[in-house]
Amino acid sequence: MTARSARCMLLLLALVAAFHGHGHGGGACVRATKAPGRPRWLGGLSRASFPKGFVFGTATSAYQVEGMATGGGRGPSIWDAFAHTPGKVVGNQNADVTTDQYHRYKEDVNLMKGLNFDAYRFSISWSRIFPDSEGKVNEEGVVYYNNLIDYLLHKGITPYVNLYHYDLPLALEKKYGGWLNAKTVELFADYADFCFKTFGDRVTHWFTFNEPSRVAIGGYDIATTPPQRCTKCSAGGNSATEPYIVGHNFLLAHGYAVARYRNNYQVFFYLNYKSIL
Repeated sequence: MTARSARCMLLLLALVAAFHGHGHGGGACVRATKAPGRPRWLGGLSRASFPKGFVFGTATSAYQVEGMATGGGRGPSIWDAFAHTPGKVVGNQNADVTTDQYHRYKEDVNLMKGLNFDAYRFSISWSRIFPDSEGKVNEEGVVYYNNLIDYLLHKGITPYVNLYHYDLPLALEKKYGGWLNAKTVELFADYADFCFKTFGDRVTHWFTFNEPSRVAIGGYDIATTPPQRCTKCSAGGNSATEPYIVGHNFLLAHGYAVARYRNNYQVFFYLNYKSIL
């Protein structure tokens, strides 16, 4: 079995376990009578098979599901430019509309609730908050994420927020050279700070980056993903040095963002929460 197949099977088993028996007696499995000569469904796997506090959830990235790529005040990301270049994506497909979660988030959350998920990890599009990567805030984007977070909580689903899932603002790439420039570290920390301040009264689970090593390798070594830089690439680059520069800047950005949260928000939100209780 390939690693991908194994992951798919594990996800299927977790999904079935999350659905089977949830809501009965505080999460205990309702055990059906075993039919003669037939094995019990999945050997009795249920939520009760997992440790107390185990979180069943699902995850997406903003570019995969949001759509509304050129609307709602959003600025383009490097993936928009990449996907709109003929020949870069199979069938010249793009994510301009995709599953349209921007307009259909309530339907998506209702589906999650129907599947008995506890949590939803989604990413925020940096360029939907800061279309130019810095400076003026796009209030329409803020409203969208506020609505999504509020509806998740209304349905009893915990939001887990990822701040970056590959989709660097195109303006930042053009102005500063993206992750090759330490300026991006500074701007990411500012963007993260804004998200902590704006959404942190309801969001307590944060991720800074999704698989930064893939960005460093795919974007600056083997050039399979934007910005497609490498030693022999038409866009330029140096496969021997740039992946390490990018990786270093990711680590710095993570560190600065975490410091902002711990120093400015973590204790504040915790104390506020305790005072409400």
